[in-house]
Amino acid sequence: MKKLLIVVVLLIVAAVVYKEMGSSDAPIMRRLSGEIVNPYPPGSALHAQQQEFVDRFNADPALRERFAGTFTSKGLYAEMNRALKRGARSLGSAQLISVTRAMAAVIPRLPQKSCAKLIRPRDDFDRELGADFRAALERLPPVHHRNFWNFYLDALKSEIEQRPELPVNKTAQQMALNELGARYPGQFGDRLLGVINNPTGSADEDACWAINSMVHTSTQLSPDHAEVLARLIWGGVD
Repeated sequence: MKKLLIVVVLLIVAAVVYKEMGSSDAPIMRRLSGEIVNPYPPGSALHAQQQEFVDRFNADPALRERFAGTFTSKGLYAEMNRALKRGARSLGSAQLISVTRAMAAVIPRLPQKSCAKLIRPRDDFDRELGADFRAALERLPPVHHRNFWNFYLDALKSEIEQRPELPVNKTAQQMALNELGARYPGQFGDRLLGVINNPTGSADEDACWAINSMVHTSTQLSPDHAEVLARLIWGGVD
């Protein structure tokens, strides 16, 4: 279980950011000022929520400085992974669970090919996945898009401001993973383990089922365990 949880959400959120911050098709960062601009035209499905993020980002000199000079997709991908892990270890449980629920709402709306990519390791963005993720968000209530971007922004601030990290409770982690594992008896557990052990070689159908089921199920556990799993998903394990 742990191997899967380490990689899941970082890949998903990076895919969302790609079309908006990392794509050569629609760059939104000004090289000289470090400010970003909203890539969505007024009146489009995601413009208002995106503008909230843009305004908050541009109003913070420390955030602009953090990304100054980071323009390659690999560089930005690595920066986001680091910030998201830091946020997962610093932010409150309500925010972590809300962004995980947003993710759980998006995944079933992805084409199977893109859905399967979420569980497969990589170190850079994917244009096709980014476009499919944005299209899925556009079909959902705006609150999901806002939850993604608020989490990302607050995660960045956690890193910049060096907010204290919450202590890791290994016993609580194991109990949460045990509750999650109990939801996959028999053939379901075998299918899930097959994907975890070989995500690259698994069929798209199996890989997509695994990521969709795991993320959704993690939000349905007891509240304490849902929080623990959200921190594992976003922050990984040491």
